[in-house]
Amino acid sequence: MVDLSKIPLKSRKKRDVTEKFGFFGLGACALVGLLFLCILVWQILSPTIINGAEGEISAVNEYITETDFILEWYNPNWDAVNEEIITEEIILRLKWEDTNGSHIHDLEVRVVEERYIEGDVYINNLGVSDTIINVSKKSHLTIYSSLEYPVEILQTKGPVPKADEMGMPEAGDFVIETDIHVLFDDQGKPVFTAQDLLAWSILFIITLIIIYPNEFVLSIIEKLARQKYIIWGVASLFSLISLFGENFGLKDGEWRGYIAVFIWFLIVKSIFAINSGIKRLRKANKSLSHKLALSQSIINRDGLLLGNWFLLFIGFWTIPVLIDSPFFVERYQNIFQPYSSGIRAAFYGTIWVMSIAMVVALPISVGAAIYLEEYAKPTRLTKLIQALVTNLAGVPSIVFGMFGLAIFVKEGGFGWGLGQTVIAGGLTMGVMAMPIVVLASQEALRSVPRSIREAAFGIGCTRWKVVKDHVLPFAIPGILTGSILAMSRIMGEAAPLIVVGAASVIYFDPEPFAAFTDSKFINFTVVPVQIYQWTGLEGDAWKSMTAAASLALIMLLVGMNSIAIILRQHFRKRLLS
Repeated sequence: MVDLSKIPLKSRKKRDVTEKFGFFGLGACALVGLLFLCILVWQILSPTIINGAEGEISAVNEYITETDFILEWYNPNWDAVNEEIITEEIILRLKWEDTNGSHIHDLEVRVVEERYIEGDVYINNLGVSDTIINVSKKSHLTIYSSLEYPVEILQTKGPVPKADEMGMPEAGDFVIETDIHVLFDDQGKPVFTAQDLLAWSILFIITLIIIYPNEFVLSIIEKLARQKYIIWGVASLFSLISLFGENFGLKDGEWRGYIAVFIWFLIVKSIFAINSGIKRLRKANKSLSHKLALSQSIINRDGLLLGNWFLLFIGFWTIPVLIDSPFFVERYQNIFQPYSSGIRAAFYGTIWVMSIAMVVALPISVGAAIYLEEYAKPTRLTKLIQALVTNLAGVPSIVFGMFGLAIFVKEGGFGWGLGQTVIAGGLTMGVMAMPIVVLASQEALRSVPRSIREAAFGIGCTRWKVVKDHVLPFAIPGILTGSILAMSRIMGEAAPLIVVGAASVIYFDPEPFAAFTDSKFINFTVVPVQIYQWTGLEGDAWKSMTAAASLALIMLLVGMNSIAIILRQHFRKRLLS
């Protein structure tokens, strides 16, 4: 017999040091990554803040006795429709340093209605000739200096030079103008319709009932659910009013109408789900006061709550609250007035291309992964297919663009002849996303323990039942992870879409099914292509607009990924519960 107490214990110091080094090293890498991310966001965000007019008047010399600086405002604070001044005064700060110290003078510029009034301001050793100057719109303001020292000019207030009546950005403004109206707009008009606000309020109340059930309210719902046809009829009637009411149209509430339809559907579904839970309590001879039993008796309660909260969140920003951001939903590119430009066409084009790509890629890719992992035998053919899928995941995106041009755009041979349309771009990006989703789905399926399959087969389940009811629920979080990666990649790609035929500039909303109709408006563009096109234009204004479009793309990417991450966490929670 060996006396275990006499065996010397192995030192744990090296392992502890290694663990601590790994822990702190991982934390340091995370902090460095976060720092670089913050720097990147700041580099994108900083050009979106407009500095206004700025420059410097050079010092005079023996050859040049007077130097100048010329400014011109196009429509800085003039409302052409109502013919009135609509913004505050313009303030220019003049700064210089001489032997007597620092000098700071504020010059107020007033743009007047009269025409052909040009202003001249003189700077000399005595100071500034005027503190208030009047100029007409589209007229020059010239500042002359006879100082032997450079004069710095910085605008601190008012619209920037060459601003237009639509954009009218002022010094220090964020280039993306956004107004948030709660219930009523600036004119006191409601931003909602009665039926849409009613739908959102009812869904909010029902969601609270599911979380915090009340015996009296549950008894009312039990009686109400017996009138099945009346409930469906009322919901259908209000849905039709939301869709085809007086507020029909994208600007005034088309999306709000569609959201209201989904809200009414979830209201009906929630009522019947609560009623089914009540019936199960009745069969178990339990009263409605058993809140825990009721929550367990509602089928797919967590999924129902997730859908309700999601629609409540989306509906909150479209029904009782109105976000007015012309940059996103009203303006197209304006090559003559940069500050009036927007990414409406590119914004909707990105959403359509991404939606078509994911609708095409997800079912085919997940199905292919299931076949390769659960059904296919390890033959030479399947090994060849697996190698091809793995290689396709590393192919440059421009190659997929050439593939889409040959198969989806061109006509003849294997070409489908869809033309330079949204559907062709969406199919191309869907093909590019497929290898990523297939590989991620395969890894997710492999991570499911073999014992789960054997247990399901042991009780007589067919192979499809095993996959559908036992393997897929465990693999869905991993599949969604791959979908997030694929979605992130296709949302930021520009090269394949340029090859497919994405336009640089369009002045209409993209039509997703233009390839199958006689529509003349078949072209489309996306936000990455719009950013690429604006990057090549000259001027500080276009730099600001490019930064704003980049920021919008990041916001769209974060929003879409957040939805996917919430869904992934939801399915993980279901597995753990």
